[in-house]
Amino acid sequence: MNERVLTFIDYLGISISEFERYCGLSNGAVSKMGDNTRMATLDRISKAYPQINVNWLRTGEGSMLVSPSGSQSSSPVREQDFPREESRTATFVKLIPVAAQGGSLTDFIYSVKESDCELIASPIRDVDLAIQVSGDSMAPEYPNGSHVYVKRINEKAFIEWGKVYVLDTCNGSVIKILVPSEREGYVRCLSINKDPKFAPFEVSLTDIRGVYRVLLCMSLK
Repeated sequence: MNERVLTFIDYLGISISEFERYCGLSNGAVSKMGDNTRMATLDRISKAYPQINVNWLRTGEGSMLVSPSGSQSSSPVREQDFPREESRTATFVKLIPVAAQGGSLTDFIYSVKESDCELIASPIRDVDLAIQVSGDSMAPEYPNGSHVYVKRINEKAFIEWGKVYVLDTCNGSVIKILVPSEREGYVRCLSINKDPKFAPFEVSLTDIRGVYRVLLCMSLK
């Protein structure tokens, strides 16, 4: 496993000491890694670098990287899907509690005090906030309890259809795949979970207070 860790560090373009420091590992930890490396160490690496395929790290099987959503993907993953270390910076963003998602995210963002909101580290830059996924409509790619890191967009200018967004609506926030609607002035919201109770629905643009593109999902499992 030591060779695979070094391969990943080389991909990041950083030093071993920088990697150890970012993962919260002790100095020299990489040199001691082998097939018997503890899961706690692997968990630290995967939390610091969610793009790494932990199964590949342990066994050498599969691709080095997972898809940008944090899930396994059968299609090839391009290196440009994940920025290298020198182009990304860990910052702290507000984690919107589930209880606050029933109201307006916009009002919450501007009215909440940082002391009233948990701040969590974002592994990617240019993120507006983090939201905890509630429910199973977007499982398994976005499991209940996971965190999504989002960036607000100008939906009046452009929406990239088929991508996952968080909608801040008059009835609260929802995370869905957005596709065009046959009704003018509406967007159609799709779930990943094919259970009939998560049937598609449409939302009027007039009822949407904000649209946030999901940049990354991190499962807490």
